Amino acid sequence: MNNKTFKAQITVMAALSMTIIFSLICTCVRSALDCFYNTQIKEACMLSVEGAFSAYHNDMLSEYDILLLQYSDNIKARIEQYAEENIYSCGKNVSLMGVDVDNVEYITDQGGIYLRKEIASYMQYGLFSEMADVMRQSEKELQKVEKIKEITSDIQDCEKDLWEVDLKILQLIKYVEGIETTDTGIVIRRGEPVSSGGYFAKSAVNGIVSRDSVYVDEKKVYMSIDNSEPGYTDVSALLDDMYEDASGVAASEENQKEEDYINSYSDVYRRNYIKLKAVLGGTKEQTEKALEVLGEYDDAKSGAENKLGGCMEKVSAEIKTLGEELCNELIEDLKSMKEDNASDKKTMCDMQQLRQALSRNLIVLNGVCSQIEKLEENLNYDNSRDVMSSVVRCRQLLYGLSAKGMKFDYSGVDFSIESSGLSAVKKVRQLITDGILALVMDTDNISEKSVNYAGLATDMSGKIESMESKAEEIKEQFLMNEYLMMKFNCFTDYLDMDIDGSAGIDYTLEYILCGKSGDKENLEQTMLELSGIRTGMNLAYLITDKSKKMQAYSFAAGALGFTGNMALIKAGQYLIMSVWAYGEAIMDMRDLYAGNKVALVKNEKNWKLSLENLLGMKFDSDKDTDDDGLEYRDYIRMLLMLERSEHKNYRTMGAMEIKMISMGHDDFRMRNYIVSMAGTAVFSVIRRGQPYVQIISCSYI
Repeated sequence: MNNKTFKAQITVMAALSMTIIFSLICTCVRSALDCFYNTQIKEACMLSVEGAFSAYHNDMLSEYDILLLQYSDNIKARIEQYAEENIYSCGKNVSLMGVDVDNVEYITDQGGIYLRKEIASYMQYGLFSEMADVMRQSEKELQKVEKIKEITSDIQDCEKDLWEVDLKILQLIKYVEGIETTDTGIVIRRGEPVSSGGYFAKSAVNGIVSRDSVYVDEKKVYMSIDNSEPGYTDVSALLDDMYEDASGVAASEENQKEEDYINSYSDVYRRNYIKLKAVLGGTKEQTEKALEVLGEYDDAKSGAENKLGGCMEKVSAEIKTLGEELCNELIEDLKSMKEDNASDKKTMCDMQQLRQALSRNLIVLNGVCSQIEKLEENLNYDNSRDVMSSVVRCRQLLYGLSAKGMKFDYSGVDFSIESSGLSAVKKVRQLITDGILALVMDTDNISEKSVNYAGLATDMSGKIESMESKAEEIKEQFLMNEYLMMKFNCFTDYLDMDIDGSAGIDYTLEYILCGKSGDKENLEQTMLELSGIRTGMNLAYLITDKSKKMQAYSFAAGALGFTGNMALIKAGQYLIMSVWAYGEAIMDMRDLYAGNKVALVKNEKNWKLSLENLLGMKFDSDKDTDDDGLEYRDYIRMLLMLERSEHKNYRTMGAMEIKMISMGHDDFRMRNYIVSMAGTAVFSVIRRGQPYVQIISCSYI
């Protein structure tokens, strides 16, 4: 037997190697066990959350293909229960410490954007590509309609300013000529102009009263004033009489003490003095008012000119939207209106001459009135010579008083009829707007259903704050609109189907558009919105139709020709065309609500309403309905495109809530339902120094 010896370092090396190997094996086993626990925990959490989210509302899924989960404390308890059950394979080595839910997204959050996204996920995306061209064309036409309505509204605002200009002229006729006027024109009764019954700038006449001396060419105007009180007054004749009265008293010293003799002169003198003072004072007051109105006239003209210029700039900037033909017509009309407004020569009088004449007379009247104040009202022998002197001075001061430069042109006034301006057209517009429902359909066929539930999403408000691209937003909007058209009914659907007696309301698409509580209110509001689209399209045609445009101009000229203001007549023409287009929209909607089609763009063949029938409120036509065109539901689709996304989202939720309530879910409110949730689940793992935290989340979107 050989005796061998081993060095100690070999034994130590072996021990160290075995330790390293054993540690590596333990680490691998520990890591594998941790991976197993981690996988089991993640799987348990995923299954737990999905299990909780499987409790969606079945009827909402069945009716609207929308997944919603009612949020409550039970969700947290259910997740915890499912998590504990799902980690059974880990035995006692892993236990759930708790679940914390800190991020919940309600369907009603952020302006209802989650509803839109869930609907977009549900809808077939192929539909978008098929309908993209139709959508773009409709959107282009709607943009054109909105711009036409906006510009026409601006032109009508100009008409108001231009009418304000002519309203000043009408006021001047009253203050200067003494003829009664209103906001619609000269007051005429039985073919004669009516006197204002008060003093006016031409009341005081320095000399014989005649049509020449008061510068009135129109005999009817002159006779109306001359035959009224106070009418025209020859103030020089009054002063002559007053001088004779004073000289009569001063001439005979022997009779100065005879009371009857003195009174015979003083009584006449006093009457003339009172009349003279009243005439001159009234004339001076009305002259001052006329000059004040002239200042307002200048301001009104300036304001109208600025607005017309703004309209021209707006039209020029929208040539791509409006089209070259329509744009050129608008610019030409606006340019003509602006040029006519800038000219004073086309009004009923020369404003510059009138201003100079009134200013001249006011200086004269101020001097005469001051001198009149020095006259004694009661004449006697002692003051008779002073009176004579003052009267002579008054006669001298009156030398410059004249009506020259104050002539008005009445050649455009038809005194055979009462002037009403455009009040007849405005009355028709008011009647159409107020009675649109009855004009379009038989109101007996309208649903009277109404809802009055508290807490509906319809009453909510919120703003969408989305970081998505514009293209993505447009796509989602389009898909949602198509979803609404597919899932909800409108008025014309009930032309071919029975009304659902169990539903809270019938016209749900109109409800989504308007948000009113009753079918009738929603239908009427939808009609007003729809009339806006049709009015804009109809007006676009009228502006380019030379014949119909001339008819409107002729009517405006007949109603406003007395003003002599061509700019106002042109603006009145646009008012008439806008009301005419509105009347044609009534005809269009009669067809639409009867289930027929209406062409999007009008032409001579499919235009139905004449101007005469419009003014007579006769909305009947013997023309056939259009074979081509858009139906009521197509126009509803357009209105949905115009509606704000937030309003549409919340009202859609409200319509869904009403349906759920009618199905027996009385407490169903969208604000209580969520579409996504996130949080954490905390686990205790044996032989691990710290808790294991797992992120949990789930979403229907």
